[in-house]
Amino acid sequence: MSDTMMSMELIHADNLTPDQLMEEDLIQFGDSIVEVVAVESDSTGDIYFIQYEDDFGDKDVAEFKYDELIKLYVYVEQEE
Repeated sequence: MSDTMMSMELIHADNLTPDQLMEEDLIQFGDSIVEVVAVESDSTGDIYFIQYEDDFGDKDVAEFKYDELIKLYVYVEQEE
């Protein structure tokens, strides 16, 4: 029986609009990959407010238009 090592690689999986995002999704914001904490929209549904947390535990809110595409990232296992 052979032993294999598994490593996790972060890959770009899809482009989503703000209304498709869910809590705990990993998205690109600026040059960083951040975790979605909450998703809310204004009363018209035209602007979405995405609360996120970065690798350092800092939280902030980003604004997106309803039709903007946001890069979604996922971890996949890679055999070594």
